Amino acid sequence: MPARELHRRPPCPAGQAELLAEAVVRDRRALHAIPELGFDLPRTTAYLEQALADLGLAPRRLGGGLAADLGEDLDRPLFAWRADMDALPIQEATGAAYASTLPGQMHACGHDGHMAIALGLARHFRVGGQESPCRLRLLFQPAEELASGARRMIEAGALEGVQAIAGLHLWTSGSPAVANGVFASRVGPIMAACDFFEIAFRGDPTHGAFPNLGSDAVLAACQCVAALQTARYAAVDPAHAAVVSVGMVHAGTAANVLPERAVVQGSARTTDPGDREKMEQKVRRLAEGVGLATGTDVTVAWRRMIPATVNDRALVGLAEAAAAAVLGPAGFARLEHTALGAEDFGEYLERIPGVLLFLGAGDPGRGISQPLHHPAFDLDERVLPRAVAVAAELVARWASSR
Repeated sequence: MPARELHRRPPCPAGQAELLAEAVVRDRRALHAIPELGFDLPRTTAYLEQALADLGLAPRRLGGGLAADLGEDLDRPLFAWRADMDALPIQEATGAAYASTLPGQMHACGHDGHMAIALGLARHFRVGGQESPCRLRLLFQPAEELASGARRMIEAGALEGVQAIAGLHLWTSGSPAVANGVFASRVGPIMAACDFFEIAFRGDPTHGAFPNLGSDAVLAACQCVAALQTARYAAVDPAHAAVVSVGMVHAGTAANVLPERAVVQGSARTTDPGDREKMEQKVRRLAEGVGLATGTDVTVAWRRMIPATVNDRALVGLAEAAAAAVLGPAGFARLEHTALGAEDFGEYLERIPGVLLFLGAGDPGRGISQPLHHPAFDLDERVLPRAVAVAAELVARWASSR
């Protein structure tokens, strides 16, 4: 059957659909119980490898993660679907029967659901009575929470031959607000670039009773924290989303001693590449100005973490059409604003066209409303089969557009 007709094929029989829905929930719960961190994912990797092998696929380890390809005709276009694997160093407090079995580690960001959806997509095309409309590469990525997994996979060849990519983030509460069971996205930046900075002031230590005999690194740090709040306004177009946040300040060992050193650490988030450059320059100048004003020496370390996640216009349109075809017109919402959280999915989108989708998975009426990274975070599992169906429809519509 020509690829352009595949998205018009009837869905799999009701009984088969129920089995696929049960499988995606079962996978999510099994993976939720074994959360692992960063690149150290032996149990998670073993579970995924076995599940993919049971579907007749040949997963290969790649950049600390896994890749599995569906479709053998090398003349057909290649689409990738990414799912992140890692959890967070959080002690779970959900009380769920499928809660984490590993102390101090928890899937508190929905990555268990992301992996289950990717496995569901494989099942849809392998056992659900649907032929894959193109070659499909499933990417199971480590270390999203460390902002380094995507880069490692790309360096290992994850995108070789791939012409477009999609991914999904389950969303329970916060900004943007996404209704339960609704997909949401936007053209252009959907999540921000994130950079970390450390500003160290070195003064001349002295007794607290005689500040005139030294130079006060703590005072410099405090003035810097206040000054940094102006960086967003001084460096960035007011129409662009951006924020500077200070998360840590370290100084001193005694209440009556002005210490030699004070350190300010924080993050800068921008949505425009030009703003990213300007923000770094402005933060450096502000810190240097505070150093001059307080008589302290200052050093600024700036670490670029991940780029903004910038969606492709055509793929956002295909995703909207796919969600509408499966769920009806209300199944997709266009986001007005960029979320200032960061996602290393942006690494892929710097290289090839793609789309990141949000899917509302909260249900306050059932007590599922805690935000990402909360010890009591959970998901409305009823949205998982919908995600598989919309993902499959997106793949088919992309193939038909080639």
